[in-house]
Amino acid sequence: MDFNFDALDHVFFMREALKEAQLAMQAGERPIGAVIVHRGKIVGRGRAEHQGRPSRLAHAELNALLATAASLYDFPHDNGVIYTTLEPCEMCLGAIVMSDAVNHVVFALSDRWINPQPMFDIPHVRRHIHNYMGGVLEAESIALWQSCRPDELALLRGINS
Repeated sequence: MDFNFDALDHVFFMREALKEAQLAMQAGERPIGAVIVHRGKIVGRGRAEHQGRPSRLAHAELNALLATAASLYDFPHDNGVIYTTLEPCEMCLGAIVMSDAVNHVVFALSDRWINPQPMFDIPHVRRHIHNYMGGVLEAESIALWQSCRPDELALLRGINS
């Protein structure tokens, strides 16, 4: 089966990531969710669980990667896609690169607080990530942040930073 990134239903998969973000928000966490897709199917889900674990490492993207860990080794090395409601931080992007199976990143909302410049500008990331696309259902992600953490939303968007 040939992989075609552009043929994926990015809106559908981002809606699934937003469902995870909604669950995180309902649990009192930051509204961040992620899903990992392989061959058009969701193979892993994760959401922010900083308080629930408790661990500052319990990011949505890491949790999705860990949920998928057993099957990551079976992925062709260029077919995994992660959809996340917030642009991955350095730690999560490093884990995505090191997974050696997820080579496409789609996010809703850019994070200008942690990432003042796009992470895709880092040469090591460019070698491993084939597609790095933001803005998919950005308004929906913004709405979640606005409803529960408007002060942090301003920071994410680079306002008052």
